[in-house]
Amino acid sequence: MKEFFVGENNAYSKINGIKHNSYYQGLLQNLYAGNDGEMANFLQLSYQSFILSPFGSSQAKVFTEIAEEDFLHAKYLAQAIISLGGDPIFCSTQGKWLGGRVVDYVKGIKQMLGINIEAKEKLIIDYKTTLTKIEEIEIKRMIEGILNEEENHLLKLKSVFRSLQ
Repeated sequence: MKEFFVGENNAYSKINGIKHNSYYQGLLQNLYAGNDGEMANFLQLSYQSFILSPFGSSQAKVFTEIAEEDFLHAKYLAQAIISLGGDPIFCSTQGKWLGGRVVDYVKGIKQMLGINIEAKEKLIIDYKTTLTKIEEIEIKRMIEGILNEEENHLLKLKSVFRSLQ
């Protein structure tokens, strides 16, 4: 029986029974914990939400929702890395450890949105590039589902940015 992870818009197949593959592990590791990966996006959006929430900001709600989905994406990637024989440490394949330095601590809402839009555009490119390098269908399906949600995140962020113009 297949297990599923359920996202807002998609069901992600749990990846089981796949041969260990260090190449795929590396690709997923960078999506997971690279400086532009899901965990970095989660940290950035969480920080921004924490800063804006006390002021009743509608943007804080959007940032929180996207951060929560990014955390789930990181979880799916971590589980896939484990399934491939890896260890989902908070480090890119280039040896860059994830930490508070990946967060941009700007305080202006337009700057925050600009940073988030740029980060999502970069992550979408990374997901699309990764898709071209992976042949395993279960991993491709998971990445396609996450990519779809990332594209929706980008649309939300751009809509919020336009509303401030």
